[in-house]
Amino acid sequence: MTEPDYALRGKCKKYAEAAVAADPALTLVCGWYVDPIWGREEHWWTTRPDGTIYDPTSAQFPMGGVTEWYEPFTGTYPCMGCGVDVDADWIVQHNGCCSDRCYGRMVGVL
Repeated sequence: MTEPDYALRGKCKKYAEAAVAADPALTLVCGWYVDPIWGREEHWWTTRPDGTIYDPTSAQFPMGGVTEWYEPFTGTYPCMGCGVDVDADWIVQHNGCCSDRCYGRMVGVL
């Protein structure tokens, strides 16, 4: 484990876009990096044509850069109450939860 480079926090999209501008063979990807210490963090990175990951800001995470811990966004988002994957448009309109019932349980009213 290395000490995180906190100067990179919040700059992953900017650096990943710059990498794509410098090398158009790269593909911009958004999703999550699941660090075993910090948990699931929203993140941006790039992939090469062969599918390998190039992440210019991986050093911001304590265990940054482990390929198996990248999860690309697939159009769904986990419910904040129960964790089930829900269509992103739905979750935005429903307080981050899969249902009103799940939201109620999450905030302690059901």
